Parts: sequence; C-alpha cells; structure tokens
Amino acid sequence: MTFLEAYAKFGPDTLAIAEALHIKENEADRLINARLNCSYAERLHARRVKKIAYAGKEPFVSEWAR
Repeated sequence: MTFLEAYAKFGPDTLAIAEALHIKENEADRLINARLNCSYAERLHARRVKKIAYAGKEPFVSEWAR
C-alpha cells in the first residue's frame, strides 16, 4: 500500500497510516503534513495565477460576447 492509498482510505489518521505502512507514527505525521502543505500551496498558486492572468475577468469570455 502506498501513502496516497492509505491517506485516501484513512484520512489524516497518523496511527492508522503508520500501521498500514509499517512505519513510525512521526514519519506518518511528517508525510501527512507534507501532503497538506503541498495541496495548500497548489490552491494558493492557482488563486494567484487566476488573479494575475484574468485580472478579475472571467476566463474565455471575449469582450464582444458580453
């Protein structure tokens, strides 16, 4: 079982993931934190890109179509 499979099955439960992957609880906690930080960074980046690229306008809507 991979970490992502265990995370999908058990969620952020460090004990369950540690038992499923046969690792220490602190290592499971580190992996969960890395996953949550990565997803937060991806969401933050997507919001920044959307604000910069579209400058408040909706994407793929031309000016004459409004």
